[in-house]
Amino acid sequence: MSLTKADSYKNNKDKRKKEEKKKKILFRLKAALAVVIVVLAVAWIGYSGYQKIEESRPRASVTADYSAFEEYLNGLNSAEGTE
Repeated sequence: MSLTKADSYKNNKDKRKKEEKKKKILFRLKAALAVVIVVLAVAWIGYSGYQKIEESRPRASVTADYSAFEEYLNGLNSAEGTE
């Protein structure tokens, strides 16, 4: 091999290495982006499913005794009327 051929081979080898490095980095970035998208989609589907299940469950009814509060208000109203 002549000296010019050896030099061009070395330059081409360096260029190929840089291109391979760029390709690997781009592949990793694309793979990471795909993983993030899949995780977000799965999380969204899971959360939506959880909401649907919670909405379909019957709600427990709660009763409250307001008699003490009503007596208090009646006491306030009667106190205002006496003044």
